[in-house]
Amino acid sequence: MSVVTLFVESQNSSSERRFVKSITINDLKGRLEPIVGISSADQQLSILQGTDSQPVCTVPNDAGDRMLGYFPVEDYMVLRVTSTNPSNTSALNFNDDSQVEKYVMDDDEYDRRTDTVRAFKRRHNMGRFADAKSAMSLDEEDEFKDLAAVIGVGNRCEVAAVPGVADYARRGTVRFVGKTAFRSGYWVGIEYDEPVGKNDGSVDGVSYFKCPPNHGSFVRPDKVTVGEFPEEDLFGSDLEEM
Repeated sequence: MSVVTLFVESQNSSSERRFVKSITINDLKGRLEPIVGISSADQQLSILQGTDSQPVCTVPNDAGDRMLGYFPVEDYMVLRVTSTNPSNTSALNFNDDSQVEKYVMDDDEYDRRTDTVRAFKRRHNMGRFADAKSAMSLDEEDEFKDLAAVIGVGNRCEVAAVPGVADYARRGTVRFVGKTAFRSGYWVGIEYDEPVGKNDGSVDGVSYFKCPPNHGSFVRPDKVTVGEFPEEDLFGSDLEEM
C-alpha cells in the first residue's frame, strides 16, 4: 500500500497528513471536511510543490471516482483546499475572531462570583486586595447593616427567588447574621428546609454554622423576609391522595 505525506493547507488550517494513494477523491474530500472546515461538495483541491509555488495541477470537480495516486503527488507536496462557495469563504474563517460571538460578563456579576481570579485574590489579600480592609470604605463594611439588625438567629424566614440561582422562594431558618471573611458587608446564613443550598454552613474553610450538606447558603439581608413560614416539601406531590 503506497502512502504519501502531504501538507494540507486551507484558509483555516495547516497540517501534515498521510493518505494512501488508492483513496478516491470523493473519500479524500470527506476526510478533509472536518480538517479544513469546508464542505466536501464545495472543496477545490490543488497540488503544489510548495506553499508559494504555482499549482502543479488542479483536481477537476468531476474526478471524484479517481484515486489520489492518479495525480502527480509526492511526499511533502502541498494539498491546498479552497472553497468554491463565495458565501462560505468569509463565514468559515476560523481565524477571524471578530466573527465569533463573545460572552461579556457584567462586572457586578463577576464580582459576586466566588470561583474567579478576583475572588481568589480577595480571599488571600493579594494584589489590590493586599490592604483591602484598610482601603475599604465604611459604606462597604456596613453594607446591609440596618436590614441585618432586624434579623435574628433562629428566625424562620423565606429567601426571595434569584434569577439564575433559584426560580422560586426558599424557606428555612436563620443560623447566622453578621460579617464574613469571604465578602464585605453583612450576610445572613440560612439553613434551608430542603437541600437547595450550596454548602453546610462553611465557606472557604471557615465554618459559620452547622447544617446538613447542601442545606446551607449565605444571602444578603435584602433577600430575606422573616416571619411565620412553616416548612414546605418542595419535592413532594400536590396531591393529597392517589
